Amino acid sequence: MKQMQDNKNITKPADLSGFSQDDTAKAASHFYLTRFSYTPETWARLMKNPEDRRVAARKYIESVGGKLHGFWYAFGAYDGYCIWEAPDNVSMAAVGFAITGGGALSKFETTSLLTVEETLDALRRAQTVGYRPPGKQ
Repeated sequence: MKQMQDNKNITKPADLSGFSQDDTAKAASHFYLTRFSYTPETWARLMKNPEDRRVAARKYIESVGGKLHGFWYAFGAYDGYCIWEAPDNVSMAAVGFAITGGGALSKFETTSLLTVEETLDALRRAQTVGYRPPGKQ
């Protein structure tokens, strides 16, 4: 009984029996992580008139055929984070340009995310690149 109580906070390994490696490898869409911060003026407007900005974010990404997977506020270097899915880089760039052009943000940085399969492919391809550090013959 004591051992069972000690292990109650241990997470069981994920059951991957229903997971196919092809689930993400053949995805037609791309995933992106955006970090953003509001201007002080934007925070002041939100304090006067609180609103759920997930609704707006969802509308923006859906306008280019994408999907909002998550929207969080945070403490630290950035005020918030989003996980988006978009058909391509140009579609995500269009959303980013529209948002940053509105002037409500002081920071907006988007990172294109790679699937595990894409990373494994890149690692295999890296073997043929033939990189040489500067100054080494």
